[in-house]
This record gives sequence, structure tokens and C-alpha cells, in this order.
Amino acid sequence: MQRKIVGWLFSVWIVTGVAQLLPAQGTAFTYQGQLNSSGSPASGNFDLKFTLFGSTNLASLVAAGPITNSAVAVTNGMFTTLLDFGTGVFTGTNYWLEMAVRTNGATGFTTLSPRQPLTPVPYAIFANTASNLSGSLPSTQLSGTLPSSQISGTYSGPVVFSNSANTFIGTFSGAGSSLSNLSASQLTTGTVADARLSTNVALLNASQTFTASNKFTGFNTFTGFNTFTGTNNLTGVNTFTNTGNSFSGSFFGNGLVGWSATNVTAVSAAIDHGYLLTSPQMTTVTLPSSPNVGDIIRISGAGTGGWQVKENSGQSIFGNFASYHNSYPVGLPTAGDYHDVAASADGTRIYLVGNGIQGVWASSDSGKTWSSVGSLSLSAFCQSVACSANGKIVYAVTTADAILMSNNSGSTWSAVSGSATTISCTADGSKYFTGNIVCSGNGTYLATFASGSISVSTNAGSTWFSVPVPSTGLSCLAASSDCTRLVAGVNNGLLYGSANLGATWTPITTTNQFWSGAWMSEDGSKFAATVSNNGSTTGGIYNYGVSVLPNTLSSNSTISGSQSTAVELQYVGNNQFMPVSSAGTIWAN
Repeated sequence: MQRKIVGWLFSVWIVTGVAQLLPAQGTAFTYQGQLNSSGSPASGNFDLKFTLFGSTNLASLVAAGPITNSAVAVTNGMFTTLLDFGTGVFTGTNYWLEMAVRTNGATGFTTLSPRQPLTPVPYAIFANTASNLSGSLPSTQLSGTLPSSQISGTYSGPVVFSNSANTFIGTFSGAGSSLSNLSASQLTTGTVADARLSTNVALLNASQTFTASNKFTGFNTFTGFNTFTGTNNLTGVNTFTNTGNSFSGSFFGNGLVGWSATNVTAVSAAIDHGYLLTSPQMTTVTLPSSPNVGDIIRISGAGTGGWQVKENSGQSIFGNFASYHNSYPVGLPTAGDYHDVAASADGTRIYLVGNGIQGVWASSDSGKTWSSVGSLSLSAFCQSVACSANGKIVYAVTTADAILMSNNSGSTWSAVSGSATTISCTADGSKYFTGNIVCSGNGTYLATFASGSISVSTNAGSTWFSVPVPSTGLSCLAASSDCTRLVAGVNNGLLYGSANLGATWTPITTTNQFWSGAWMSEDGSKFAATVSNNGSTTGGIYNYGVSVLPNTLSSNSTISGSQSTAVELQYVGNNQFMPVSSAGTIWAN
């Protein structure tokens, strides 16, 4: 049997093309042909086998197939059948179709030759350009670079560029309102609107508030209504021309001295600074080590602990300061062995006790004349005495350690429970202290001496701290109300005074004596001391004061003040400062 197959291959490519672009139509296509048997058109049912090859005669079999369609109806030589080699086969590669035939139900196929090339029809060729593409084209089918003319137009849907290497070098227009993660560091030109800046950025034309620390180092002119409340350093040439300018912060430099409140006990001063000292303890202020001529340091003693100035090596302070002056003896009621003394704040009313006199003796004229008070009640000898600042309330301790009290300047006395060897009292006389404790204020500040040491309390005795002593063998102690001023007597030695809580001591006397008792006024400006008999040393009472010494030169941390005192020091060159103003009494040991 001779069989000839004629295939209309254009049908294959039309169907195949549609199948690739329209996924819903699948990959099958219709194949039509003519089958002749012995030169005549065949009729009946035949089995047809189709195989794809990559060449006309080589055994380059394509993986897809072969396809066998059984019992294909052939009528007058003509047949139509459906072929489906699956996906991914027809991608533009040249193929040749080999066909084999057998009578339906026979055992072997007869291969027909030659192989038939699969060629596209004209519309399939045109479809290769995809100019009338409908539907979706998978992105995997695209390769190469698209010309810019092919991607122009308007894209209304979202477009995502996720590759960090993308580059956009053209001109872009639009609001840009949906841009995110845009770094301001990439802005190189244009002007950012004031409304887009934070409230702490200098604006071009708006009222502004600067809350951070700001530095103006250039030539600056401020002509508007400006308020400077922060910490500002204006180091350039600045001009403020508006009379409405206000400066509410602290200003430092070139004579502008701002204030810094501090509650510590040691401060290293900076030039052109003022220090408001609030500590309940003595505060040491160390001067700047490298000042310029004209630099200012201000110190204000707001705290109850007082203050002192510490000079650096080679520095000094020159001015008129208060200091202790030498003692002078006051008139005595009689020659005798005196043990203690007390006085009113002004030093006019003085009380004296000792072994040479019975009871308590008093003077109303600063020691010029004396008389016994309450002799009937105080027939015993006394060893310690104290009085209020006005001299009306008086305490006395007898040699039998009994405590007596008077509310009327010693006219009458009453016994107080307890016993003691020494006594002191508050300035108002409402409270008394024993056990070598001295007080002349309200009882908050106390000083005591024992075993050759001096201790001070700033909290009514709850805690104590030690201060330096002038010498060994202390025998008496007196203190101002804040304990910053002290006098201390040494047994068979000198009487010493300190104006800075014992940091430095000044000898007040020049002859060794047996100091037995001491008293000091609240402000430390007046004090007195007693001497007991011992061998050739005759007992007595000495009255002391404080005077302002002109042209005092201090170089050893000796300038000091109490609460409510202040000083302004200016550097005048040659390692020397001097006070240009002060309030209260400024001391120099």
C-alpha cells in the first residue's frame, strides 16, 4: 500500500499561536491532511502516529511526543485530527513532523516520508512582532532593553521599583506626597519651605524660639524683638538695635557675670561667673588659675555655712578686710582665779565667774565697773557661765556641778535639773548645752572640743565633722552662730582666732597663759576670754574685738564671709585680685 500525507501546516501555526497567547485555549491544535492508498484516496479508520524532529533526516527526536491518534476517520482521503505536544514546545524553533500510519487494529506502523516542515501562516508571522498583543504577557518572556519610546505614556496603576540600583535621571513632576524614606541629605538644590522645618530650626522669616545651647560667632545684627532664655555664647560682634530686646538668661564674659547656684562645699571658679552658695557647710571657692585683667568673680553667701576664697600658688587678694586685733584687759572686780565669761551681743553686759569671786559678777559698761548679782542665791563659787544675746537670761554652773538660771539679768536664780561642768546657750536663751558644747545661735550649729580636737554640727548635733585645731592642749572654745568664726585657748599657750571654720588660725596673743573660758557674739565681731591663776600667771579677763585692717594682703585662703555676705573680686594683674564691692563683713585671718 502506498500512502501519501499532505498537511496544511498553516492550520498548525495559527492554532499554536493562539494557544500560547490565550492560556484558556490550551496547547492543542488541529491538523488536516490527505491520505492516499495505492494512488487513490483512502477511506476508513486508521491509526496515525506523529513525531517531532529537529531536522529533515537526522534522528534529532524532540522530547515531546510521539502522539498516536487511533481510529482517525478518513473519508475520500481527507482527515482531520487534534495534536497536543504540551507546553514549552513551540517557542520559535524549526521542527519537522514525521507521520506513520496503519490500518486500525494492525500491528505495525508504516513511516511516511519525507518529514514535513512545520511553517507559520502569514498572520502567525505578523503575530511574532506582538504589535496587537491582547491579554497578559508574562514578564519572563521579556528580555533585552526596551527603547524609551516604547515606555512613554501615563501609568495610573502602582509601579514598584525594588532594585536599589535603579537610576532615574530625567525630569520628574508631581507633588511627591507619597514618597517615603527620602533622605534630606540627598537634597542639593532648591529651598525647603519654613513649614517643613522643625520649630527649633532657624527660619528665614518667622518668629523663632531657640531652646538649645546656641553659639553666634560671626558678625550678627539683631534688630527685631528678641528674647534669649537659654545658654548662649555670643563671641562675634553683635549689635542689638531694638529697644524691645530682652535677655532673661544668665550671661557670662567680658564683664557680664551670670549667677550659678551651687550647694557643694568646693567650687573651682570660672572667669566672669557669680556663685550663689547655698550649702549649710563652709564652701571653698578656688580662684581661676589663668585669669585676664578685668575678669570678675562674684561670691554670695546665701547658705548658712559661710564661704572662703582659696588662692592658687602665687596669687593674692589685696584690700581692706576685718581681722582680729590684740586683746586688752578689762577692769576686774578683784584679783582672782577666773574661769569663764559671757556677754550680751553688743559686749556691754558681761558676766564673770571664778574661784576668786563668789557667785556671778556682772558689768554693764563693758567691764569698767563690776558688781555681784544675786549673791544671796549664789553664795557658792561657779566654774561656767552663759547668757542670751540681750544679756537678760543667764545660766551658771557651780563648782558642785549644779545648774542655775536667771530670767532677769541675775537678780534672782532658780535651780535647773541636771548637772554639768560647762554651759552655753542659744542666742534667745531658750535652750542650754553642756559637755563642752558651745553655741551662740539658734542651736542648729554647735561646736565642741574634746581630747584636743574640735567638731562642728550643722544639724543640731545629729552628725558631726572635725575641723583643724590651732594647737594641742585646747582648754576653751567659743563660736559664732554659724560656727565659721572660732576662738580657741590653749592651756599654757596662746589664744587663737579663725574666720573660716578652722581652715586657718591667727594667733591673737603673744604670751602663753592658762586660758580657762571664752565667749563670742553671734556675728563673731566681739569675743572675750578668761585666764586662770597658775603659779606666777595671774588670772584675769580680756576683751577682744574685730576691726577692719586697711591694705590687707591675703595669700593663704584667708578671705571669708558668713551668710548674707558677698564680695566681687576683680583680677588686676600680677597674680592679684582685689574687691571692687562687698556686702557684710569680709574677713581675713
